[in-house]
Amino acid sequence: MNFFYIFFILLIITFFLNSFLIKKNLLLDSKKISKHKSFIQNRNKVSYVGGFIILIAFIFFLIEKNYNLIIFATLIFILGIFSDLGLLKSPLTRFILQSITILGFLILYDTGINSIRIEFLDYFLQYETINLIFTTFCILIVINGSNFMDGVNTLTAGYFILILLSLLFIFFNDSIVLLNYNLIVITIVSLLVVFIFNIFGKIYLGDNGAYLVAFVISIILIDISKNNISISPYYIVNLLWYPAFENFFSIIRKTLQKKSPMGPDNQHLHHLLFSYFKSKKSLNKKYANSLTACTLNFFNLVIFSIATLYYSKTNIQIFIILTSLFFYNFCYFILKKKIKVSVIKKK
Repeated sequence: MNFFYIFFILLIITFFLNSFLIKKNLLLDSKKISKHKSFIQNRNKVSYVGGFIILIAFIFFLIEKNYNLIIFATLIFILGIFSDLGLLKSPLTRFILQSITILGFLILYDTGINSIRIEFLDYFLQYETINLIFTTFCILIVINGSNFMDGVNTLTAGYFILILLSLLFIFFNDSIVLLNYNLIVITIVSLLVVFIFNIFGKIYLGDNGAYLVAFVISIILIDISKNNISISPYYIVNLLWYPAFENFFSIIRKTLQKKSPMGPDNQHLHHLLFSYFKSKKSLNKKYANSLTACTLNFFNLVIFSIATLYYSKTNIQIFIILTSLFFYNFCYFILKKKIKVSVIKKK
């Protein structure tokens, strides 16, 4: 499979599809921007075409060997489209529809999270019903967490590219079992195309893209964990720590503030970091968006690099997880304090 050929084909498709959507005024960010994205992104006509590009790549280049996955990925993508169009306003409705789709795939594909290296919990994961519920819950956390973090150009696309490159690094160096090699590389290629257009604010990943990629990568990671006993399940947790913790922390924060736990807002870590960069007089405000994504993904690159070197060491993986959570909370509250001080000074 010629991946460079696929890359250039996707570049051309993205350019023309994006131009078409803008010309026809379809699926544009300028119509109705959600709270957690409007805080940062520009007000020009930009389409939510990112998910389309990734799905097109899957359908044209992977459908023969991955048709079950692609069918359910398409259903998840459609839910994202409805969300982008404002047709799925209820978080509960989205949650239920996502759960049904994920459950359907897990049952048909006969997969799930079989072990988390805690004997007491692993015993219960042997039961199919508990396994299905637990695996569905984990995938839901990743999908919705990815949507929460998709508020800065290139942050989500860059994050998932780093995850997949980490897996390929282990594959080429330690020969782990990788049943979805072509799926991983096609996902990287399509995300690179989205990344290139997104860095200039020409297209957005959208809910459709965030849902789609998060679902596919969740399944890839479950398969890798099942087929490679040498890989600690906590390495997988490390790869997904940011969207997962973003989701958990957001739900807790909103609940304490007596807001809808699944509703959007502009108090995520990337919003605070963006506000901090934007408040710096010595910094050109137009670079605040890019600096935010670069800073967060550099932090994730450091985490992934260390975690990947010790992917089989559960104790080290747990230490990295705890350290990441500490730094997240530390940075969050420091930024929150600095932004409040900045607002007071302006007044």
